[in-house]
Amino acid sequence: MPSPRNIRELETLLASSERDNGLNHVDTVEARHKLAHGHRAMHHFDKAIILFKENISTSEKSLGPTHRTTLRRRSSLANCLYAAGRYKEAIQTFKSILSDRSRSLGPYHPDTLRTQGSLANCYRAIGDLEKSLRLHGENLRLRKRILGVQDLSTIASAKNVHFTKHLINTSDQ
Repeated sequence: MPSPRNIRELETLLASSERDNGLNHVDTVEARHKLAHGHRAMHHFDKAIILFKENISTSEKSLGPTHRTTLRRRSSLANCLYAAGRYKEAIQTFKSILSDRSRSLGPYHPDTLRTQGSLANCYRAIGDLEKSLRLHGENLRLRKRILGVQDLSTIASAKNVHFTKHLINTSDQ
């Protein structure tokens, strides 16, 4: 886990890169991304979200909104929103990413499947267990078909289905 010292070092690195290379240089964007993840790890979610959004804006301008790198940056933001407990924002972001990844990478791509699982987790977090179970079930079916039953992602999907079913069963009692 990053320390306040690590955060200060990353802030210094970012400031230096912004000064020497400009706001949109690849090294500056990478430094900003590392700092955003550092803030997220330290639970400084508001700071991380601002940095993730800055990188998304830069990436959309230079690479386009559905470029793999842009989609990964949007996913980092969505995961940060989820970690911050901002589930409704995370859901909207994951839905948008899922749509774009399905269109640009295809519905069976591992990144698309990961986004589908993350969206299902968001629905579970807000208590929409039926929607969560439907998405987790579809995710498991696709991962079995594409990745096989021994793949760690498939096994994680099976656990998510099992856990969500357990929550449904215990909430009915």
